[in-house]
Amino acid sequence: MNKVKEKSDNLRPAVTGQSILMESMMHLNFWMLAFVLLIILRSSAGIVHERSALSFLTQTEAIPALPVNMVTAVAVLYLCLVLLLSITDEKGVNLALKLCFETITVIWISGLIGFSYTGMFLMVFADLMRNQMSRRDRTIAIIALGIFYLVLDSSVLNFWFRRISIDDYLLYYRTDYAGLIKGALNIGSLLNTFLFILFMLYQIRKHMNENERIMMLNESLKEANIKLEEYSRTSALMAQTAERNRLAREIHDTIGHSLTGIVTGLDACLMMFDKDRELVKTQLGAIAEVARTGMTDVRQSVKALRPDALEKLPLDEAIEKLIDEMGRSTGVNIDYHCHDKLSDSFDETEEETIYRTIQESITNAISHGNASNINIEIQRSEDNLLTIDIKDNGSGSANPKKGFGLTHMEERLNMLGGSLHIDGNDGFRVRAQMPIRWGQERSRYPL
Repeated sequence: MNKVKEKSDNLRPAVTGQSILMESMMHLNFWMLAFVLLIILRSSAGIVHERSALSFLTQTEAIPALPVNMVTAVAVLYLCLVLLLSITDEKGVNLALKLCFETITVIWISGLIGFSYTGMFLMVFADLMRNQMSRRDRTIAIIALGIFYLVLDSSVLNFWFRRISIDDYLLYYRTDYAGLIKGALNIGSLLNTFLFILFMLYQIRKHMNENERIMMLNESLKEANIKLEEYSRTSALMAQTAERNRLAREIHDTIGHSLTGIVTGLDACLMMFDKDRELVKTQLGAIAEVARTGMTDVRQSVKALRPDALEKLPLDEAIEKLIDEMGRSTGVNIDYHCHDKLSDSFDETEEETIYRTIQESITNAISHGNASNINIEIQRSEDNLLTIDIKDNGSGSANPKKGFGLTHMEERLNMLGGSLHIDGNDGFRVRAQMPIRWGQERSRYPL
């Protein structure tokens, strides 16, 4: 029951000052009409009772309608007027037709009571003002209704359509009674005008509030546009910075890695050139392979793609190929142990992070640490973290600082929720960890 009641309450139109004033005008005009009809009925009954109808007709020069027919017609027409006024939210042709019917109804009612009371026209004015119209249409409607109201209120129509007015019926009463009745009618008309003025003030205030709200919305929109422009500029700068960082990282990871292998391999070739030319030839072949791989990676980086090895091979094989090429081209001994299957277990971003971490660590160990032996171990811990442990026997550093390569390595890991730890005591050690999004169980195998 409560839900049904709440639903019915939601269907009711909201009560506003505008609707209260319109309903007040409807009630007041109803009682004004009832009062006029009561005066007409009372006067007609008295005239008939006193047998002075002939004298009354001679003075008025018009034949009155039957009182019962007049009351019935006025009641029906006023009900129709109230129904028309109750229709809201009409636009265009429908609104024009509604206003026309309201005007015709008011003129009809006014004619039936001898144009004794025309205050109902103010309700049509109010109905016009509360509906949405263009400025041109509203101006035309106001002028038309104003002309009709002035014509009715000035009783000009009585020259062409002679009707018995309330003043004629008041001749039946004594002068003092007639004055009281006339005063009551004037008070009612003034009260009706006062309600109409309040209605118009409410409308004006409503439009002013609406204009203020529109101005505030415009100001808010301007501020939002300014912020949006600032955000757009900031986003563009951030995008440029991110793209520069990406290109710098890709160039560092590809060209830097390849050049390290080439330089180290060529140094080894120079040292062995006079001793073992066949070994130098083999070494140069490995260096050429590293150079070709580096060139392919550069092209892939320009296209914003992954390393060429990861494009062609599964992650396990790509890492083994990387280690084999670096070992053959530089002569550095690299021991690799992976205790879990890596391929088909990570998405592209994760695979690239693992590959670049190993690549950067090997490059740093050779180019900066002059290491001759590198040990790489990959395993999964019980708390589902992948740990990459890379240890070399290079020169190390008591207070190691993260350069360009290590910084980008850490950024890659952080984006995946991982971490990077380095230790420069006793050679150099890189320990990278990242969460695993594998299933709970994966087959393990030693390499």
